[in-house]
Amino acid sequence: MHRRPLVRIVMIVSVALFASESRTMAQSPMAPTNGSKAAHTASLSLATPHYGNLAFCDSNLLSLQSGGSGNPNDGAKSHDYREISDFFNVREANVNTIPGEWEFELEGEWVTGAGGDDDFAFTPNIKYGLNDDMFIEFEVRPLVIGDGGDQGNGDTSLQLFYQIARETDTLPAFATWVEARFPTGEGSSGVDGELHLNLTKTLMPDVRGHLEGFVETANGGRGDEGDDRRAFQWGAGIGFDYQVDDLTICTLNYLNRSSEEYGISNQQILEIGGVREIAENQHLKLALDVGLDDEETPDFGVKILWSVEW
Repeated sequence: MHRRPLVRIVMIVSVALFASESRTMAQSPMAPTNGSKAAHTASLSLATPHYGNLAFCDSNLLSLQSGGSGNPNDGAKSHDYREISDFFNVREANVNTIPGEWEFELEGEWVTGAGGDDDFAFTPNIKYGLNDDMFIEFEVRPLVIGDGGDQGNGDTSLQLFYQIARETDTLPAFATWVEARFPTGEGSSGVDGELHLNLTKTLMPDVRGHLEGFVETANGGRGDEGDDRRAFQWGAGIGFDYQVDDLTICTLNYLNRSSEEYGISNQQILEIGGVREIAENQHLKLALDVGLDDEETPDFGVKILWSVEW
């Protein structure tokens, strides 16, 4: 006798709970379907959030949320890469890519002075993001127009970049990368190896400082360098960048490095440059290099680079 009213009550309660749940889901913001891609916006701003693997336990999720706020004063930083790559003489310590992302760069360079003819070269490379802190790069070394038989044209290199630590309130970002040159070009021999160390620290809301040092073992030679090529080379530099707006950054760098050949003094190079976002996932970079010492350093150089990410 009482079964039918009881069934009605159960049905009414079920419908009410379902309607309440539907309203809650409709009001909740939709979570990103791909955390990594959602984090890597086109803006050069420091406010770019960085999402990790959301499958971590609750304590790790809380730390990810606190670190992804984008506020330069909040503990561990987000993914802070702002396009200051190794195109510049002093690069930043933040990793270029996100996991599974490709980046293609095409660089052109014109150099005059150094007691010789003007040279024009272009350098293509492609990068692939291995994880949140590491990418691998394959590059064709500078292809010098007009000097194909004498400059090692066609040499290739392989680079592995690893960001060891992200920036915090008290500590800078820290990264290291290694690069090897292979004698696949005209007139080349031996294999070169380089080891770089980089630091980056936010000094003011729109200003960052960078330090870079490297050592290189140079074996054989590229084209006409021959026996005079210095077997052990090194360099150290300091740089600053200033974010003009969300699309534009200016940079100023100083590099002191050993010469390429024995019997020649160190090279001191002042670099002024900048980055401009020209479209979604595309950037244009420009740099002017000015030699500060004797005639062995190029008097003046202009570099330009276009990059695209997907």
